[in-house]
Amino acid sequence: MHMHNLSFDADRHHYAFGKYDRITIEGQTYRTLPHSRNEEGWLLELDDGSGRCGSFTHQELSRLGSMKRIRVEHNFHAPEIAKRRLLTGDVLISELEAKSAARLTKKNAYIEAFLEMEREKRINRTDAAILANRFELRGRAMDYAAQFRGGENVQQSQDFNKDPSPRTLRRWHADHRASGIGCLVDAMNRRGNRNRLMGPEQLALMMGEVRRYASEDRPSMKTIHENVSVAFDARNEARVAEGLHPFPIPSYETVRRAIHMLDPFEVAVARDGIEEARKKFMPVGEGLRLTRPLERVEIDENTIDIISLTKSWGLLALLTEEERKILGLDGSKARWFVTVAICATTRCILGMAFSRSAKEKASVQVLQMILRDKGKWADAAGSLGFWDMHGTPVLIVTDNGAAFKSELFRTACADLGITTLRAPAGMAQMRARNERFFDSLNTGVLPRLPGRTFGSIRERGNADPEARAALTFDDLAFCLVRWIVDIYHNTSHAGLGGETPLNCWRRLAAEWGVQPPPDMGLHRVIFGERLPRKLSREGVTVLGLRYHSEALARLMTNREERNVEVRWHPDDIGTVTVYAGEQKFEVGTVLPGFDGVSARQWVAATRELKAANAGRKSYDRQMIHAAITAIESRSSAATRMAGLLVDEWSPERIRDLEASLYIGFNAGGDKPARPAAADGLGRSIPDPEAQAPRPATLPVMPATDPAPTQPDLPDAAPAAQPWSIME
Repeated sequence: MHMHNLSFDADRHHYAFGKYDRITIEGQTYRTLPHSRNEEGWLLELDDGSGRCGSFTHQELSRLGSMKRIRVEHNFHAPEIAKRRLLTGDVLISELEAKSAARLTKKNAYIEAFLEMEREKRINRTDAAILANRFELRGRAMDYAAQFRGGENVQQSQDFNKDPSPRTLRRWHADHRASGIGCLVDAMNRRGNRNRLMGPEQLALMMGEVRRYASEDRPSMKTIHENVSVAFDARNEARVAEGLHPFPIPSYETVRRAIHMLDPFEVAVARDGIEEARKKFMPVGEGLRLTRPLERVEIDENTIDIISLTKSWGLLALLTEEERKILGLDGSKARWFVTVAICATTRCILGMAFSRSAKEKASVQVLQMILRDKGKWADAAGSLGFWDMHGTPVLIVTDNGAAFKSELFRTACADLGITTLRAPAGMAQMRARNERFFDSLNTGVLPRLPGRTFGSIRERGNADPEARAALTFDDLAFCLVRWIVDIYHNTSHAGLGGETPLNCWRRLAAEWGVQPPPDMGLHRVIFGERLPRKLSREGVTVLGLRYHSEALARLMTNREERNVEVRWHPDDIGTVTVYAGEQKFEVGTVLPGFDGVSARQWVAATRELKAANAGRKSYDRQMIHAAITAIESRSSAATRMAGLLVDEWSPERIRDLEASLYIGFNAGGDKPARPAAADGLGRSIPDPEAQAPRPATLPVMPATDPAPTQPDLPDAAPAAQPWSIME
């Protein structure tokens, strides 16, 4: 059933792990050791304090990474990250409950809006400037929070109509500058007495001396602590004279922490001067010194200079008219909007997505493509080279387009530990590599294709691009993928000193390695759709497929609340993540064999089943798998190329499909399946007396090649029965 990636070569791909990373490989957690990497592989220490180690070759790690069985928590053991977990808990931004997410959205939106206005020199950090520009600041913040995560009954901490005070905004900014968006997650659920030993008068007395650390005299921390002790001694003499108990003198550590709570930039300005502070916090003009793959990835969007037919003959029989419109395949003549990601170090192309206009989903889809091996698209185009460059970037640089300012994109990058940078408007040189790639595209491959629009009216002359438009989406995607994999990646690049992008990636990946992509569970949590569902004795259902487990069955009996949230990813519908309160479960389909099956394949197979068996309500496992296999074999190249189109699986679209296509649909036979035991035992042996008849040959659909019929099976192998689980 599954399509094999012929362009993946494990021997050529090396992963990199950092000093403080926590690595989870197939459920077992590890940490790195000093000098634990060599040309053969990695030596990793179990993260349980036992001192035991495991060894993995680069080939083993590469294969596990391509199967999304490695999870790397970047800098998990670093002191600053461990400190942040104490304050906010070990939680991903994508996993925040609605109210916490709404508070975070407001904070982050105001910070992004403030930074944008500060770059434009329209605001500074004084109370007067913030209050004078509060209405514009609020408007820009709302632009950054187009998708609210909170509920309708909005509290003050979530309400955008309630502006933060200048002091609050500066505090948010200091937190954000210290450790990024993760530091803006609050701990309102921990409200209450934290047993602080110092009262307001003590704090005021201490901070009066602590603030003198930000002075051009540059006193040391030891001096400040001595001054605090003198101030407390003087105050205690007065308190004793008044018959009051003396204040305890703060320790050196307490004073040191208070000093570190001061704004670092303001301290640097006061102690070293504005010029030195700028050099320390805002380095400019030094250029880029890139040494590793994925150290810097630039993403840009552009309209390619080709008018083509927005249709796909390979997908014509598999999609409804409405689904073709979602993908932009309405049959008209138009130019495609392309979003491209490029590795700034090696100039390799890491992702590409087609859409009819700039879309938020395009940026997220390209981000997902960066994380995965792209061999299936190379195979679909018949490429002779490899397109296996993938991993988790360190930094992503974009422009200020709405797709990259969206909360969805920013949250995904934050959860992956990726730093983001948006280049100021009018500074294309900050993402010049993508600009040069589009120039190479316009001069290298587009002149060979019909329908070219040319770069200017003068260059176009009397040519009529619309009249010459002849390429379908399938043709255009084929040409671009084949050109990238076989020509661009293998052509000497001036920016690399004459080396090809492919050779540069191979050389630097072998020397430095790359950070692996997230495993499928984390990938689903970050990028999956959030679907509200009600838990029943049959588990949860999405698009006619039931998901159940022993853990869900126990939850059903022990929990009165039945409403749960399901994270579902359209690229792999074999497993979902179910959230019930503070509990989280990974639950597979009741029917096996759906790992790696996409939602598009499943919906097409469902239509084929219903067309071949009109009136039938129940379908067994063999019939379902045969339909999926037929869909894959009939239009494999077209369906793979369709993965380059921006496809939006919104909760509304899923709800409409369930209402129109899956009413009364039973994927698994007439007998309701019960949850499988945790030990894997309990599947029943089908009754030989009750064998279901073999399904009829699937109907022939419009295609250039004859449609395959049901595959023949050995005579001794009876047709599969409705699959069930015994208690």
